[in-house]
Formats: sequence, structure tokens, C-alpha cells
Amino acid sequence: MPQSEDIHSKMEDVQEKYLEQKERLLGAIDSAKTILSDLRIFNRDSWVVRYPQLRDQSAEESTPVEVSTSKAPKRKSIRRSLSFADDPTFQTDVVLTPARKGMARSMTLASIADETAEEQSNEEDEDRLVAPSDAADFHVFRLDLKLGSHGSSSSPAALVSQLEKASIANLLDDRIGASMNHINKLRQRVEDKSSKVLVTGDLNAGKSTFVNALLKREVMPVDQQPCTTAFCEVHDAADNDGKEELHILKEGIPYSREDESTYTRADLSELESIVSENENVQQMLKVYLRDARSPTESLLSNGIVDISLIDAPGLNRDSMKTTAVFARQEEIDVVVFVVSAENHFTLSAKEFLWNASNEKAYLFIVVNKYEQIRDKAKCRRLVLEQIKQLSPRTFEDAEDLVHFVDSASAFQKDSQSFENLESSLRSFVLVKRAKSKLTPASTYLTHLLSDVDLLVGANAIVAETELERALEDLNRSRPVLEKMKNGREALDESLEHVEEAGSSRSRMRTKEILNDALVRVGQGKLGVEVSGLNMPSYPGFLGIWEYAREVRKTLLTSVDIAVKLAEDEARKITSTGVDKVFQLGEDHLPEGVERSRRVFMPEAMFSTDKLARKKARRHRSAHRPPR
Repeated sequence: MPQSEDIHSKMEDVQEKYLEQKERLLGAIDSAKTILSDLRIFNRDSWVVRYPQLRDQSAEESTPVEVSTSKAPKRKSIRRSLSFADDPTFQTDVVLTPARKGMARSMTLASIADETAEEQSNEEDEDRLVAPSDAADFHVFRLDLKLGSHGSSSSPAALVSQLEKASIANLLDDRIGASMNHINKLRQRVEDKSSKVLVTGDLNAGKSTFVNALLKREVMPVDQQPCTTAFCEVHDAADNDGKEELHILKEGIPYSREDESTYTRADLSELESIVSENENVQQMLKVYLRDARSPTESLLSNGIVDISLIDAPGLNRDSMKTTAVFARQEEIDVVVFVVSAENHFTLSAKEFLWNASNEKAYLFIVVNKYEQIRDKAKCRRLVLEQIKQLSPRTFEDAEDLVHFVDSASAFQKDSQSFENLESSLRSFVLVKRAKSKLTPASTYLTHLLSDVDLLVGANAIVAETELERALEDLNRSRPVLEKMKNGREALDESLEHVEEAGSSRSRMRTKEILNDALVRVGQGKLGVEVSGLNMPSYPGFLGIWEYAREVRKTLLTSVDIAVKLAEDEARKITSTGVDKVFQLGEDHLPEGVERSRRVFMPEAMFSTDKLARKKARRHRSAHRPPR
């Protein structure tokens, strides 16, 4: 009795600490959503966010380097060369300092010249939130674009550089939006009082056999052929009024146990035939089971937390099922990955574990069929080496999270290794809920905020560079502007004088030419004397009417010629004025101010020919300097 009370008291303490951590995590999730929302608005309205690329400067500099100043103790940092996808020509050296526990940010980005950043405590590397090897890369915001021809070996960074700045900003906006949706699902999962355990792995690794061994019942179909094509989600029968049965979910309709229109009932004995008959159809099945074992032994009926156990399709069966497994990651609290001791981790397994580790730092790994291996020590060493690369946190806690068993033999005889596995899994799911249920969300937030910090830090460097360039341009232009302001009054007076003189002379000359022409016409003479234009000869009385028409026509022609002469005179006067204006620009504009290179075309003056005007505009545009 006292021992039972101690266990109960310990569980209450664990639950109280879990709730405290849960509330803090929910607050962090809400803060992260606000940060992402602000970043998205900033990207859309205020600043086109640039996508940084960080490269090793050299093989030696790619390793962590000690950075020390007179103000701060030594700390390990990573030296990188910073450029941007839309502008590879921009390049500067930077130092990245991975954050340590207790700090607000996941990473600090500063220029090498500014190595006297805020002081940091001289803690050990294991206290870092982000490993130095991961500090110079994106986790959530990584843009892995599939551009160019098929089979191209171009890296994602090289492909991204083909895009324009605005296009990359739009891609980042989409990624930020997807992250916000994912955070909403994370919040729902953290608030959910139940826990979902996904059992997956490669084909023929023995997933279904392992699930049956956990349940101590032959429930899941087991065959030498890969027959598991459905997601079988196993619940305690207590969640179904104590009835053992199978619910076949209807596609596209949200499941509700109280609403029988959302599923079809079936007997547990029909499970194997349903799965085998619909091998090419992905199904969602709810399996309700009774577990007669005590709460201290049962995973489903544990008396503490509602647990569902999900038997998933094999990863490399086909792309549709693999994608479905990845999609369900957002709903899963614990991933139990079953790998065959004979085959180790396939490419599909490595890809799955790498993606899962980005969010779920801790994975529960079952190395099945271990008893069939002759050189067990070599097998254990090789598997653990792979786990170290794929999920470092899992490797660090391998004693509790990595188990070498033979699920098939667990039915036939007592297996100490399988009992240890069950105990560790119960502890991971029930007692260490902060690690199994909260750590995935915490890990995702850490990676997300690390990406935001990297993005913000890189863009801050760009903004500072552009600000410095703008200030230099401003300082260089300010004396020129002052000089132009001081000379503006004199320039305005000179321009007005040129304008008035030109217009006055043009008006006077036009008036002289036309008045003289009209006076001469009034006297019966040609408006202007032009070679080739003469008054017609008088033909006699009989041709007087024709003579009158010819005289009228000739006089009007001479007036038209006078008008053209006036226009030519105006063109000459205007050209002279334009030359004077250009010269005023040369005399008054300070050195360094760009002069106009526009070409004046006097022939376009007084022209009614649209084609000529269009040609003149094209000519001016061709000689106009680029802005």
C-alpha cells in the first residue's frame, strides 16, 4: 500500500510539472505565431525579405572557431561567407554563434568585424539549443526547389539563384504561411490530452508483429508479403463503451464515433480479409480492443492518458503511402520506428527519420529480428552509428529509446529484452510525456525561431549595408545639392532671359515676314520672291476667269512659302536657344551631376505628320541616358 501511494504521488508530481511545461510551451507557440505574422506583414509591405546563402570560406574555416574579445569569455562560433540567392555578387564574411539554453534567440548572426557582441556564459557545447553544424543552415524555411531539366545535378541554392528577388520573397511568404498552419496544428496537439503513437518502418521489418507483441494479441495481419496497406489506429475498448469492434472510416468524411454515418462497423475477425481485399486502396481503420492486463502493464488501458497505437503502411511500398505517413506527422506525438536488424536503414527510412528528427528530437527505435543476427555486436554498432547521424538526440538517450528485440519470439517465451522495451515505451509515453509529447513542438519552435533569427540577421546586414551606401550617396550629393540651391536663382534668371529673348525674337521675325508678305500680296505681288514661282501672264479678255484663278493660286502659294520661311526662322532661333540652355547647364550644374543627353530635333516643330513626330520621339528616346 505505501509503495502504491509513492507511485501515485510520483505520478502527480510528474503530471504537475508536465502541466507547467505545457502552459509555457503554449505561450511560446502563441509568441511564435505573432513573430511569423509580423514577419509576413513586414515581407509584404515594408521590405522584400532576402534569402541568405551561407558557405564555408575554406575547409579549415568550416569548423567551429574560438572567438575571444577583451569583454567576453571565449565562445565557439562558425565563420561563413554570406551571399543572397537573388544577388550572388553580394558577399560578406559573417560569424554565427549558436544559442545556448536560457537565451531568447536560437542563434546570433553578426559581421566578423563586430565580434565584440553581447557577453555569453562559457557553457559546454551540449547546452546549445542548435548544434554548431546546424547553425549555418535553414530547417523550416529551407527552399528546396525542383527547377531546370530533369536529372539536373544543380544544388537547391543554385536553382534558387535563378529567381528574382520578389519571386523568392513570395516563396518565403508561402513557407511562412505553411509554418503558421503547422504551428496551429502543434497547438492543438499540445492541448490534446491524449497521445498518438505511430508505428512505422520499412517493408517486412515486422511492424505488425511488433504491434501484436505490444498488445499481447494476434490482431494485426501478419504475412511474409507486405500486406499492411491501411492505417490501423488501435484504441482501448473503453473508448467504445467497452465493445471490441472495427470501424472502417469513410473517405472524405470526418470520423465521429457517435455518428455511424461516418464509418462502417465490422468484426475484428474481418480485419485481415478487409486489408488483403483492399490492398491497393488506402484505408483508415479504427480498432477498439480490450486489454485484460493491469494498468501498470497495459499501454492502451494505462489509467493515466488516452493512448492510440497506429500501425502504418511501409515507407517504400509506393509514393502515395509514404506521403501519407509524412502527412500524419503533424498529428503524431511519438514515432516508433521499426527497422530490420538484417537490412538496417534503407534510403526511405533515412529520409523519414531525418525529416522526423527536425520536429521530434526523440524517436523510439525498435531493431527487430535481432535474434536472427549472428554478429550481434557488429549489428548493434552499425545501427547506432546510423542513428547518431539521423537523430543525434535519440542516440544520446539510446539506452531508453533504442531497443534490439525479436517481436516474433516475444509471443512464444518470456523475453527480457522485449519487457525492457515495453517498460521504456510506457515510461516514454506516460511518465516522460514532456519529452514525448511536448519536445516535438519545442524542437519545431527551436528550429523555426533559429530560421527566423538567421533570416532577420542576414537581412539586417543587408539593410545596414544599403543604409551605409545610401548615407554615402547622401553625403556625396549634399554639397552638390547646396551648390545647386545657391546657383538656382541665377540659373532661373538666365533661363528666363533665354526663353524671353528667343520667344520675342521668334515672334518679331514671324510678324515681319508675314506682314511683308501680306503687303506685297495686297499690291498684287508675290508674298516672297522665290525662284521658280512667277505671276501668270495675261491671256486676254476671253481667258480672264482662268487668269484670275491662276493669280489667286500663285499668291496663296507665295503666302504658304512665307509661312514656311517664318517657321524655319523660328526653328533656327529655337535651336540657338536650346544650345544656350545646354550651355547654362554646363556652366551652372556642379561636377558629378549627370547632364541631359536628349537631342533636340527642330524639324519636328510645326509638323502635322504623325509619322515624323513618332520618329522624332524614337530618336530622343534612343539618346536618352538610362536612369
